[in-house]
Amino acid sequence: MYRPSLLASAIALATSSLALPGLAAESATKPIANGERLDTVVVVGTRRSDLTALESAAPVDVLSGEQLQETGAQDLSGALTALSPSFSFPQAPQGAFSGSIAQGASLRGLASDQVLVLINGKRRHTSANVTRQGLVNGRGAAAVDLSLIPLAAIQRVEILRDGAAAQYGSDAIAGVINIVLKERDDGGNIGYRFGGYDKGDGLQRKLSGWKGFALPNDGFVTLAFDAGSQDPASDTNPDNRLFYPGSTSINTPLEQNNPNRTWRWGSGNVSDQYNFTLNSEIGLGQGLTAYGFASYAHKNTDAESFFDPPTALRNNYGSVALARFPDGRIPITRYTLEDYAATGGLRYEDETLGKFDLALNHGDNSVKSTDRNAINPSWGASSPEKIYTGEREADQTNLTLDWTRDFPTDLLYKPLTLSAGLAWRKENYELSAGEAAGWQNGALFNTLDPVTGRRIPGYYSGITNVDAVSLERKVWGAYLDVEGQVTEQFQAGIAARTEHYSDFGDTTNGKLSLRYDFTPQVAARATASTGYRAPSLVQSGLSSFSVQVVEQPSGSGNWVEVQQRTLRADSAEARLLGGKALKPEESTNYSLGLVWRPLDNASFTVDAYRIDIENRITLSDQLPSTVVGPIFAGTPYANIQSAAFYTNVADTRTRGIEFTGNYQWDLEQAGRLNLSAGYSRNRTEITKLRDVGSIRGSQIVGRNTQGLIEEGTPDDKLTLSANWLYEGWGLTLAQRRYGEWKSLNASNPALDQTFSAQWVTDLDLSYSFQQGLKVSVGAINLFDSHPDKLEGAQLYGVSKYSITSPEGAQGAFYYTSVSYDF
Repeated sequence: MYRPSLLASAIALATSSLALPGLAAESATKPIANGERLDTVVVVGTRRSDLTALESAAPVDVLSGEQLQETGAQDLSGALTALSPSFSFPQAPQGAFSGSIAQGASLRGLASDQVLVLINGKRRHTSANVTRQGLVNGRGAAAVDLSLIPLAAIQRVEILRDGAAAQYGSDAIAGVINIVLKERDDGGNIGYRFGGYDKGDGLQRKLSGWKGFALPNDGFVTLAFDAGSQDPASDTNPDNRLFYPGSTSINTPLEQNNPNRTWRWGSGNVSDQYNFTLNSEIGLGQGLTAYGFASYAHKNTDAESFFDPPTALRNNYGSVALARFPDGRIPITRYTLEDYAATGGLRYEDETLGKFDLALNHGDNSVKSTDRNAINPSWGASSPEKIYTGEREADQTNLTLDWTRDFPTDLLYKPLTLSAGLAWRKENYELSAGEAAGWQNGALFNTLDPVTGRRIPGYYSGITNVDAVSLERKVWGAYLDVEGQVTEQFQAGIAARTEHYSDFGDTTNGKLSLRYDFTPQVAARATASTGYRAPSLVQSGLSSFSVQVVEQPSGSGNWVEVQQRTLRADSAEARLLGGKALKPEESTNYSLGLVWRPLDNASFTVDAYRIDIENRITLSDQLPSTVVGPIFAGTPYANIQSAAFYTNVADTRTRGIEFTGNYQWDLEQAGRLNLSAGYSRNRTEITKLRDVGSIRGSQIVGRNTQGLIEEGTPDDKLTLSANWLYEGWGLTLAQRRYGEWKSLNASNPALDQTFSAQWVTDLDLSYSFQQGLKVSVGAINLFDSHPDKLEGAQLYGVSKYSITSPEGAQGAFYYTSVSYDF
């Protein structure tokens, strides 16, 4: 429920937070030209049509398509990492399963599913896949895959750095990212980009472009695409195990020169990736406009897992496996992604009735997986070498009706803006089992291998018949939003939203926004809101089986294989451990800021905030056999040696402060120089851990997971950028600094590691010829900066860098590109 005392609490909290170092960036749209302003009218965060980013009551960053392109990044996630200090995203997840995980957005150190993503103001569907890996912003989160939107398609990106669930619904706890697609009725561009890491791997190739077409009545159709591939990238140590050749004799000499001794543990091979978008609009007359936009994406990702040397094959899988792979094997998982979305709508505008917007959209994300170099030893020689291991699919349908009208009144300085709307949403999530060889034990299961004398194991991979599930959810909602310029200096807004979920009930939330302009140059702004995030159906319905390699005991360097399950939160197994149906996260967000515009071409902002989240949805630690064994003993689940499940046991508090500065300098005969700076600092702490059944909350969310929440994001992030334009030349120099961050060991504080601050420098140099041809060269991480190396024992001694490293684990990336405007 909305709390009337929010504003007073916000002012008190934000004032105290000013002592905390920190900040986030608000980037200008593009350089001043022909009288263009530094500021730009925004869509996100307000339903008034006359407010710019610097005039809004909440912090909004506006990043132009040109700025995104000038970063030299491969995709949108990389570009936002370079431009926004509030945005965090580890450079590359590692391992087989994580190769298919959506590259989501993270704001203010919170999870990627606590950020709402919109396309042209409409809700975007999420991915169907999650990872159990210890990623700061992605462990257990079903995020929107930003890599599926071509940079060539984007007109601008608006980032609302404020809680906005009362305005937009679930997920908008940390903020909202609105991707605005190009609206061009002529012209076009075609370009090609090629690059790779300085160590010679990770080669990337991308062909991209866009084209605009005119439709009657000032309509348009804009098409955009990109297509390309990426080679694997890795920076690891050689495997430190003692390899035997493909012989059944234990006395055979060691094979020290096995070609697989150095194996990949980084970003996987991406092939056949292509993304398409369409954006269109046409006037139908008498105030009626039809619009539509759509996207389609496809890609294959080949992710490598741990190398099985001949010795391991013989000992773990038996002589059948060794006969098939005499030199050992590298298990490879091929993930095939298909993603599509379509939105159609009608807008009607009447001076008396106001503006109406009726829209229907549908989005679908599907990931299929196939194991290669595979063998189910219990099937013997009949086991296939390629095993289809299932499909994960999530789709979402939204029907919305929005109404906005300005009401002139003598009581206010400007007309009162009143908005209201209705929304209906249907979500589906389905796990489809793979073929039987991926999970069904054959006739040889648990029999003695005639050569090794060991019992022959089964094979469990992907989605089993036990994991298969189909879930559905329906949501009905309504909102009311009132905004007004009360006086020339004072603006206020209030929003309320109520929604009903078919699977967990009702939620009602509110937001209060205030701004006061002391002078045309100086203004204060404040917001206070309640919010929520519904558990995704992926989190509610996920169930999986896996065999993981873990260090037992922790810190010993002794790595063993154990069977693990991720249990559906409300399953019978999870209930024995205290699990139950997930509840929505509930948040309270306070913000207080200052805007200073000393010149028409300069701005400075500072915003302090606090975000309290109750019932935070967290994937538990992998509970060991010492915990689950006694509970599962004598039940059908006694064979489960380790288990994890989603839970609401934690409450958290995030506090921070964000600064931004922009200056656009006309150098007259020497061109223009655009300078920007941003700094963010925040800290998240767990304020409460609830016990579940007989298990302590500190066991369910143990030291490692606590470390991801509280310590895994750098303390602060600084971004500096200078963009110089002179005649046909363009030069962009960008600098990022990530503050310290920490990794906590699961059980031994002596093995915790603090990673030092890291600087990353980017450079992009371009020249535009008069005929429309543009050539660019550049580098991301120009000086080959790396995070600190991992300390202590690592799996087979292979890993060099933590998977939570904010950037630089693969080193310097150099690229060149050529494009042509027509």
